[in-house]
Amino acid sequence: MIKVLLFGEVKRVSGKDAIELEFRGSLGMLKDVLKESLPQISYLLDTCAFAVNKEYKTLNYELKGDEEVAVIPPVGGG
Repeated sequence: MIKVLLFGEVKRVSGKDAIELEFRGSLGMLKDVLKESLPQISYLLDTCAFAVNKEYKTLNYELKGDEEVAVIPPVGGG
């Protein structure tokens, strides 16, 4: 089971702080699954970074099915 943690604008728009999924595949595939299951955040996911077990990973990283994945939107400020 993969635990997906949502932060910032992604958390606010989705109304969720985490979801759990049975999933194996790449982070890119997980991003597509998230777009389908949470269409309200679809437009945000293309600008997000992804961390697996607290380490940033690229979208071709293969998930084994027992990780914690953080979806991290860009942070702005001034």
